[in-house]
Amino acid sequence: MNSDNEKEHKHLIDYAIIWVTLSTLFIIPLIFNYFQIVSIFAELKLVALHLGAGVISILWLWELTIKRQITIRTPKQGLNRRLGQWVGRNPTHWALIGAFVWFTALVMSTLLSPLLSISFFGAEDNRSGYNLYDYISLFIIFLSVAIRFRSISSLKLLIYTLVSSGTIVAAYGITQHFGWDPLGGNFGFNRVQASFENPIGFGAYMVMAIPATLALGLFAQKHAWTSLIIMLVGLQLAGLWFSGSRGPYIATSTGLITFFILAIAFGHIKWMTRYALILIGGGLFATVIIAVPSEQSEIGIKRILSIEHQIINSEEGSNELTGGLDGRFNIWNSTLELTKKWNVPAEESSVNALLQPMFGLGPDMFVYSFPIVSKPRAGVQVVDHAHNYELQVLMEQGFLGLIGFTMFSGCLVLSAFTIVKQIRFSNYRLSMVAILALALLPPMIGRMVEIQSGVARVSDLAMMFALFGAVIALQKVVNHQQVSNNERSLIAHKSPRPLFFAWKIVAISIVATMIITVFIGWDIRRLSSSWHHADGFSHTSSFDQLQAWAKAQSQAPERPLFTTGLFTEYFHGAIYLHSQGDEEDALKLMLTARELLLEFEKYDPFKRDTQFNLLHTEVALFQWGHVEYAQQAVDRSQKIIKRYPSYPSLLSIMATDMAVIGVNELAIEYADQAIDVEDVTQPWSKAWYAKGRALYQLGQTEEAITILTTATKKRPGAEGAIFAHKLLEKIYGEEGRSKNSNLSEFHKQKGDQTVTVQE
Repeated sequence: MNSDNEKEHKHLIDYAIIWVTLSTLFIIPLIFNYFQIVSIFAELKLVALHLGAGVISILWLWELTIKRQITIRTPKQGLNRRLGQWVGRNPTHWALIGAFVWFTALVMSTLLSPLLSISFFGAEDNRSGYNLYDYISLFIIFLSVAIRFRSISSLKLLIYTLVSSGTIVAAYGITQHFGWDPLGGNFGFNRVQASFENPIGFGAYMVMAIPATLALGLFAQKHAWTSLIIMLVGLQLAGLWFSGSRGPYIATSTGLITFFILAIAFGHIKWMTRYALILIGGGLFATVIIAVPSEQSEIGIKRILSIEHQIINSEEGSNELTGGLDGRFNIWNSTLELTKKWNVPAEESSVNALLQPMFGLGPDMFVYSFPIVSKPRAGVQVVDHAHNYELQVLMEQGFLGLIGFTMFSGCLVLSAFTIVKQIRFSNYRLSMVAILALALLPPMIGRMVEIQSGVARVSDLAMMFALFGAVIALQKVVNHQQVSNNERSLIAHKSPRPLFFAWKIVAISIVATMIITVFIGWDIRRLSSSWHHADGFSHTSSFDQLQAWAKAQSQAPERPLFTTGLFTEYFHGAIYLHSQGDEEDALKLMLTARELLLEFEKYDPFKRDTQFNLLHTEVALFQWGHVEYAQQAVDRSQKIIKRYPSYPSLLSIMATDMAVIGVNELAIEYADQAIDVEDVTQPWSKAWYAKGRALYQLGQTEEAITILTTATKKRPGAEGAIFAHKLLEKIYGEEGRSKNSNLSEFHKQKGDQTVTVQE
């Protein structure tokens, strides 16, 4: 291949990489599934990210394949000195080193993870952005922008992508606010989330889109285009307002303040005035939209007014994981406890335990370790994120990961200051480069503020990583770096030997095949399983539904929702058959349900629902006369206690289960643990019921009556209170207690009531 052809191919590959990157970034925030598919928001976003990153990787490999020339750069001053000069030249190089350190920590933490498969591929789509698979894809996006977007035109295309996608999702969020939501993405929410899985994620995207859109105001020399920019800014501000996300409110304000500081630094008063007028116009347009009556008209102002309350009273709250700073502080305090012990719900080798502070718990492992150190709480919320990006990195990737990320992000901020300084003291003032800086730097700064308390997911992480890469690319655009006179390039123009070239083709083909089969193939299989799961909802026959869901589960047995959903159908079916006297078929179905969970347990032994559902099968089998499952139930309850020691609601359930199978001493022990934390959580009628039942079964009837009576008073109308009434009815109706017949009738009436209070 001659030199001209090689240059042409390189140009085409550059062009392809740029457009694949832009297409991926544009699609991710917009795409999501209709409500019947398992993962409403995250699944197709993940597929888009992985597919885009995979295509970019293959294009890079193809570039290596067609590159017949070998370029060798030999510094005159020696490799070590030359490397030192390269590193010290500007902060973007240090940022790249930080990225390398961070990625190294990610790989090591994955290899040392107690659940390697989950750390690599992830467990649940809605916890996207923190497994190695997602991180690899995000870093590919970052490198693609950093390396290939080193021109004004390509960076402009990136800005247009951010602005256009941000405007579309903002418009959809506004329609959701006013009740028009054809895809059902916002069902049951009073704060809009547009095409994101969380109002915070939607707000976080607006943090990036609003300053970028405002920067386009200098392009708009005609009145029509100026009006368009005002409308776009207005739509995004209204969308942000309807998200009700306080963190993005603050982060957007930070980004806009940064924007105007830079505008003053780059231009003169007329330039800043133009931007201010566009922002004011956009704000007025947003106000008109916000003023339109709706069921949630006051959501924005309520959230704004609550910020002061959250700040003042953040240290006075309960242990509950509520929204705002109070809940954040509870999560942060418990997370910091993990740094003292680095607890994992599994037996770890001494080597792994020693390396955990350096490399962390492993990607996607935070959700399993947090409950071990969590404070006693009434709720059983799943905490899968530290609500602080640095803390999340620290816990899952260790101190090495935190050092890498801090170095990476800190040097990017330093690069931003360097870019600003270079633009101010050059003839770039009032130029396109300055506008690019206004469109890229404030969104990055605002985003870095937002991740201090937000919940970053793939939907907004992809654009965040793109902005990180854009800072490096913009630095290169500003610098116009030339090859130093202290180095000379030796270019071998001869084509490599045929044998070498053949081996090169083979090696790259193998790598490309691995990318397609291991990475893209994983997503295709999961998409296929989702299609079968969705197809199940279209059937009117229960049998056909189960067939479709069973096929979905068999295609993707590692997906918890598929396995849990199918288990639930089998479990309740078995209970029904047994109630109808069909004991043989009930037993077969119950054992089938149990086997599903036992197989899933091999993939994810730490998942709470799996362990509780297995416990329920063991208790049910015991009640059906299979007493051999009693010890398994006991062992499993003890395993759950170790992983969730501070959740009294779970203790209450397990105390009840232990009382059912007759392990009375353990039932009392679990019940007492729940009762002991009532002063910092809430009353637990089920724990009192379990203790009373256990005492009754031990023959301590009078004490049991006292405890059961307490259960009825702790939370009247709760399930535990109803159970206590039923047992008291039985006790007072027993022979020798006929004088208490009125009490028996009283408790019978109370026991026949439906549950009205949830515990």
